[in-house]
Order: sequence, then structure tokens, then C-alpha cells
Amino acid sequence: MERESIEMDVLFVGAGPANLSGAFHLARLVKGHNEAVAKGERQGKPLGDIEIAVIEKGATVGSHILSGAVMDPKALKELMPDFVERGAPLESPVKEDYFLYLTKTRAIKSPLTPPPLKNHGYYIVSLNKLTAWLGEKCEAAGVIIFPEFPGAEMLYDEADRVVGVRTGDKGLDREGRPRPNFEPGADIKAKVTVLGEGPRGSLVKQLTQRLNLSDGREPQV
Repeated sequence: MERESIEMDVLFVGAGPANLSGAFHLARLVKGHNEAVAKGERQGKPLGDIEIAVIEKGATVGSHILSGAVMDPKALKELMPDFVERGAPLESPVKEDYFLYLTKTRAIKSPLTPPPLKNHGYYIVSLNKLTAWLGEKCEAAGVIIFPEFPGAEMLYDEADRVVGVRTGDKGLDREGRPRPNFEPGADIKAKVTVLGEGPRGSLVKQLTQRLNLSDGREPQV
């Protein structure tokens, strides 16, 4: 079967907050290094154009991330100190929180709120909107995002080293047979592949089984 082959330098699988943050930060580091070398402020050679890509199974970035959240802004501040000024979609800062003991008919407010439940200084956010916004910032930084590109299987070389990801075929019926609109998935090859597809990622399972990454280790929790 003829498959399109796309060559990248770094491939992130899954457009969640972690991968989008990683792709954005990497693009910024590459740009900063190239500029510093050009100005003579840093020794070494410029890296040139590093092709960074993110593949996402959803039709758009954020379409598979629907939950709301209370977000500690520490990590986002480190990534983008001016995130508020740059239009981060924050619903509201947390203004109050309290701990309740519930009976059948009453709610008794505790005089003390356990430290893990204190959210003062955090923000209420929609993860759907937040990841969509991060996706826009990634594209502005030069990261290529491929929506509707679900990762189907890992690609390996002769030494079992990961060399990329094959995306899923399109236009299959329920039995997996090609329909008239069948379109084979693409092979996206990269020097570095980052898996950030969620806690039950299918590619992580494949990789773990093939390379025996769980042997002699406690189960993940």
C-alpha cells in the first residue's frame, strides 16, 4: 500500500496541555538559540529550522478535552509569564472555597479547609478553550498541528528504535474493510517522538509491550 511519508524533527502525539506546552517551549528554545548564536551571544552553530509537529485525533485542538478544571497557574506562568495579557481563556479566579460535611439534611461547614483543597489564587478554566488557545500560540511559534491525525501504531527501525508514528486509515467500514472513500494513513517520521496521548494511550501500550518497559516494575497508578 502506498503511504505518504512526512519527515519531521520532533513529533508530539496528542494535542493536550502537556504536549502543546512542550512543543511551544521547544520552538521558543530553538528560536532563542538561533538568535543568540547570530548575535554572537552564544557559542555553537545555529540549529536552523527545526520542524516540530503535533498530531491530534480530534477535528480541532481541544475537541476531545471537555472538562472544566481549577488550574494552579504556576506552570503556565513559567511557560508564558504574560499569559493573562496574551488572552488566556480564564473563566474566573477562585474567590472562595470551603469544606463541607454532608448529612442527609444539612451541610456543616468546617472551620478549617484542608490544605490540598485550598484553591485561592487559582483559576477556573475550560480545558477545551485552554488547549485551543495553546494550539493557536503553538502555530504562531511555528509548530505544525495536524488535526484528525490519530496515531495508530509506532514505527521502528531494525534496532527497535522508535522512528515515528503511522496515522490511522480513513474510510473504513465497521469490519475494517475499505469503502470507496478509503484513504491510507501517513507515516510521520521524526528524530524524536513524544507520546502525550493521555493516561490510557494506545501507542504507549504498544510501546510498553514491544519493548517490555513494564518488566520488573510496579504497575502504574
